[in-house]
Amino acid sequence: MEKVIDIHSHILPGVDDGAKNWEETLQMCKIASEAGISHMVATPHFIPGAYTKGVKEGPRLLDGLKNRLTEAKIPLEVSLAAEIEPFPEMVQWLEEGRLPLYPSGKHVLVETPFYTSPLWMSDLLTDLIITGITPILAHPERSPFTSLSFIEKAVREGIEIQIDAGSLLGLWGKEIQRMAWEMIGEGWVTYVASDCHKTEVRSPLLLEETRKALTEHMGESTARLLTKDAAQKVITPRCNPDA
Repeated sequence: MEKVIDIHSHILPGVDDGAKNWEETLQMCKIASEAGISHMVATPHFIPGAYTKGVKEGPRLLDGLKNRLTEAKIPLEVSLAAEIEPFPEMVQWLEEGRLPLYPSGKHVLVETPFYTSPLWMSDLLTDLIITGITPILAHPERSPFTSLSFIEKAVREGIEIQIDAGSLLGLWGKEIQRMAWEMIGEGWVTYVASDCHKTEVRSPLLLEETRKALTEHMGESTARLLTKDAAQKVITPRCNPDA
């Protein structure tokens, strides 16, 4: 089985709308390992005033997860970042170390807004790039406020795009599925991730199913690039993203 890397998951217990407890966390990790995922990045939601526990308790929970994976003999590497909903002080908070980057120290997962499209969103993404942080825009294909022209412009400006495995499989409907495959075809997507939340429906298994679909439709090299090779720079501590 081809090994893959998952840069977007909600496996930490009791911090957001993902895993409820340690039992569910370990079930998700077992599914992931058996489906060929060699490394998962835990990316708990951070939404000011709503989801903050994943950032506050993330390092402690990650240590606990590593210990439990060892005890359960589940061969899975894990690391920590966060899926951050954009807010005006985001760049300042990142510079102050109040929010986690990916292990590379140069990438941040930014949630594409679902319910509103702040006028300052583009400026925020530009400011991140100016400070030397590469924004990874999470699942823009699922947002009603994004379009193919927006994605094309974002990629030209240096923003990287992560789409959800479930989008390519039609989990969110045919229109989102069509848009996701078109983004793949245009070469705008850097990463495909599970964005797993549970053991069923939004499961880590989605990434392996999508890898097979990508291999069938786009070829093995593209499938490997989107589900493994590109992610290496994100999980490699303090890497140079331009190397």
